[in-house]
Amino acid sequence: MAKVNSKEEISFSEHTVVNKQRKYDPKVLRKINDRYQSNNLILLHQNICGIFHKTDELLIALLEISPQVLCLSEHHLCTNELININLSPDTLGTQYCRQIFKKGGVAIFIHNSIQFNPIDLKQFSKEKDLEVCSLKISLSSKNLTIVCTYRSPTGDFKFFIKQIEGILNKIYKAQTHIILCGDFNINHLVENDRCSQLQSLLASYNLTSSVTFPTRITSNTSTLIDNIHVTVHSCNYKVFPLNNGLSDHNAQVMEILNLYYVNTKKHHEFTRKTDNNNIKSFIEL
Repeated sequence: MAKVNSKEEISFSEHTVVNKQRKYDPKVLRKINDRYQSNNLILLHQNICGIFHKTDELLIALLEISPQVLCLSEHHLCTNELININLSPDTLGTQYCRQIFKKGGVAIFIHNSIQFNPIDLKQFSKEKDLEVCSLKISLSSKNLTIVCTYRSPTGDFKFFIKQIEGILNKIYKAQTHIILCGDFNINHLVENDRCSQLQSLLASYNLTSSVTFPTRITSNTSTLIDNIHVTVHSCNYKVFPLNNGLSDHNAQVMEILNLYYVNTKKHHEFTRKTDNNNIKSFIEL
């Protein structure tokens, strides 16, 4: 299993990338390694409201959870910026970035020990109406397709429903288990027509909502607009909120139990040996 060592901070200043080394308590790192070696698969989704200046805080927030799959909505970055975000040991698996309007966008980061294949869903995407990306991972016990979406509150709902149906038609197979997560901007805490339409559509593909708690809480409102929908024939799972203070949306964490995922990629890290003799030789050279 890949060892989690020091991570790097990425910040942007006039398109210049600056790296700074992070150090974490060895006990924390051992706990992370134990988590990655378990039979459970952990997925976290959050509307991050811009990741540009939050990589440090996000990595710290992830230490206790240690998800193998990280789904972010509203990352607010263009493609060139997003591919330079370092969330090691996670790698950018797939993404959607806006080209016309500001902000928005979705991305899926995945632990570098897991092999994945991106799924091209660009034909279904339209800024604000439906921003979506997807990938497929092959586990020892089953195939899992993960879809991350964002729908703006001002987006065309009819277009959104039509395109979601098109996506499910493309990826749905009896042998494939699906996780559809994101910020849908549809409140599931109150009965409404949009919620009913979405639930009916997803139910026809054996997908059901797993989140039952508010995901966005303000001084005046409490809404469930972020969700994780999962095929009902998937393994046992549990879902819980994570309030990490990174945005006005709480994260949703899904832990799928006894999924028996395995590493399919080897991870190597090289470090420079530093001792008094090497330092002396360096100075002399």
